[in-house]
Amino acid sequence: MNTLILLIDFIGHQVLSENYINNRRYQEVQKILSDPRIDKSKIIFCTTDSSRVDVRLNELEFMASNLDIKFFKYEDDWTFDMLSDKLAESFDFDMNPNNTQIIIGGCNLAGCVTKATKPMNAIAACEAGYPTTIYLPMCAEYEQPGINDVERMMMGLVEVYKQIKKYRAFKITLENDFRYLNLPRTHGTL
Repeated sequence: MNTLILLIDFIGHQVLSENYINNRRYQEVQKILSDPRIDKSKIIFCTTDSSRVDVRLNELEFMASNLDIKFFKYEDDWTFDMLSDKLAESFDFDMNPNNTQIIIGGCNLAGCVTKATKPMNAIAACEAGYPTTIYLPMCAEYEQPGINDVERMMMGLVEVYKQIKKYRAFKITLENDFRYLNLPRTHGTL
């Protein structure tokens, strides 16, 4: 199965958060990039083309290119159909609900990652029929109230649950363990 790793607004609002959650998100991307058991030919990273420079994500993109891992930047207003067409054109990457899972990380967990004004998010992926996973270690929450990251993420998870119920998107998986992401592997198990 192909895997699209969607990094939505990944740079986020880092000044509003603690170093741990910011470092953790980037470390999780690096973990996927560097794991020799993952079949990188079946993975593509896609991220929004932000006007803000994300030095860390740019460095991870450079690492990905040295490992022959595909990395693609898309516009905020794109749909999954538009992305699928561009990935087929640019990389001959076949993206459809029958052969592609979508793993999502980014900012804000309860907003753009789950369901917001942007057309590509977890609810939209699930509604389009894609196996969809929100990978919590690659997410941050800056918009919810709270005095620290734990409280903001706790409030964000409540909002995620409400959105999943509202849109009856019960096939969305919330995951916090790298081993259960069902990433394509070269041999053995992750």
